[in-house]
Amino acid sequence: MTWRSRHTFLSTMLAAVLAVTALAAPSGAAASLDDRRPEQGRYYTGDFKISLNLYSFNVNMQAWLKNRKTAPPIDTLQAIRFAKEAGFDAVDVTSYYIPGFDFYEMPTKPRDEIMDYARQIRSLCEELDIEISGTGASNDFASADPARRALDLERVKFWIDVAAEMGAPVMRVFSGVVPDDIDQLGWTGVAQQRVVPALQELADYGAARGVDLGLQNHGDMTATAEQTIQILQWVNRPNIGIIDDTGYFRPFGSTTGLGYNWYGDIAKVLPYTNNFQLKKKPAGAETDGLMDLERVFTDLRLSSYRGYIPLELLWVRGEPGYPRDLDEPPFAQIEEFLTQVKTAMHATQTQPFDAVHTALDALRQSGDLQEPAYAMLTNTTRQAEHQFGSGHARQSIKSLEDFLRRLDSAASLGQASPNAQQELTRRVTALHDSFVDVFA
Repeated sequence: MTWRSRHTFLSTMLAAVLAVTALAAPSGAAASLDDRRPEQGRYYTGDFKISLNLYSFNVNMQAWLKNRKTAPPIDTLQAIRFAKEAGFDAVDVTSYYIPGFDFYEMPTKPRDEIMDYARQIRSLCEELDIEISGTGASNDFASADPARRALDLERVKFWIDVAAEMGAPVMRVFSGVVPDDIDQLGWTGVAQQRVVPALQELADYGAARGVDLGLQNHGDMTATAEQTIQILQWVNRPNIGIIDDTGYFRPFGSTTGLGYNWYGDIAKVLPYTNNFQLKKKPAGAETDGLMDLERVFTDLRLSSYRGYIPLELLWVRGEPGYPRDLDEPPFAQIEEFLTQVKTAMHATQTQPFDAVHTALDALRQSGDLQEPAYAMLTNTTRQAEHQFGSGHARQSIKSLEDFLRRLDSAASLGQASPNAQQELTRRVTALHDSFVDVFA
């Protein structure tokens, strides 16, 4: 497929996705968003701190907590030791794995006992020299039951206290599942009347204890980037941001993200992001497509986000490697994903335009790119680079599209070999797509 036909196809597909998103978004959402755009002209070349979200061991840790033989057990302290040995920089210690946590009731163990365990976690992390990137609790602030919302509010406050004791900088929270009375109140009514007041109270509570709040998009009341940002704006507290969950952006009301522009939403919330959840599958654990990790890291490097990148592996029953089918916790799968993530992080450290120039030079030297095509494509690359560096990313996008059209023309004239066309198309298309994600 040529660049021109590919671009026409992608443009048509993107327009369809945006049309569906507009129908699903809350009324008036776009107009109320802050103009918080990423800083243009800079590309971050450093490392990110990679964290392990302990939910990756959920099946095994639930076996430990509930004394079941459904899977090989592992406890929280063992999981932290594994993370250090595997090469993680940090751990996300979800509250679920602190004995005494309950999903629907107040803690089932005495406060002092829970706080003591939190101190054990903090002490072990200090001993191992591994950081705590965050924690999280379950809640449903969209519920039509006021008693449920009130209980969840008190539950999360308790676990914010535990986060402070443990030294976790961010508490992950949710908006809640779409309630049965959504047709009566509408998305805006449920969000403003139920979700927003609860988050405001929690943000104020967390601020007094030095804990930030992170609203995680989760395919529920926060299915799209627009919905998640809109709730954040309504909450309007300085210590609340977005947990950028790369596996849960989808059309409002959909069970998966198949066919959705996940990368656009992942990038769209980056200016508001204060923590992360990097998943293997962008459309959901039950789907097959894998995350383009280099695209995610390129988007991150074009953004202003410099925080932790926690990894979270999910499985569905019956798929290969499901933890209940293994003889030990999924150590190998976690280590494999960590390797893939670090490989993508390092592969994207080079300034992207430098990588294109290097490829152009190598292809000219090998004879795959003749001089007229080399000069034309080099000048177009320099133009795109200058436009980006001077803060005109949208113009740079157009120049990258021009590069691909000129490359197709050079190939048709025999001035670029199939190898050159394939290599340069891959590199420049990847850069173009990330520019569109972040700036368009």
